Amino acid sequence: MEQKEKPIDNLKGTIIACLYYSPDSEPIQGELIQVLASGYPVGYAGIAIKQLIGEQLVKEENGRISLTSRGCEVIHIYGNYREYLHILEKRRIDREKEKQLDSKVKKSTILSNYLNATSAICSIVGFIAGVLSADQIKRILAWLLSTA
Repeated sequence: MEQKEKPIDNLKGTIIACLYYSPDSEPIQGELIQVLASGYPVGYAGIAIKQLIGEQLVKEENGRISLTSRGCEVIHIYGNYREYLHILEKRRIDREKEKQLDSKVKKSTILSNYLNATSAICSIVGFIAGVLSADQIKRILAWLLSTA
């Protein structure tokens, strides 16, 4: 369940890293963004910036972009955007596994409860049958022993 690396993620990672090490905000159509996006198809920079804004890693003010506090944390804690995505994917997979495990535990608990209830019912029925048939069994044993 490994997530495929997307080219736009590389661009987004580069943009975040450059904004992290840049002392000022950068113009969206500025030279730095154009240079970073030069190896990508036309319009990729705009898409990448919109996605970063949507992820709340970058903010736009007056046609300039800068990192949000969350964007700074991503670089500071994870080192780069790719590692951040990897950790997010790993957390998502861990949550899915936890949900599956919870489901299995619930199913096994329900099954165990049914088995316990069935065992209790069988014990009660067996006890009652034993009490009711005790006199008859004594008579049959006495008859078998007397004829021998």
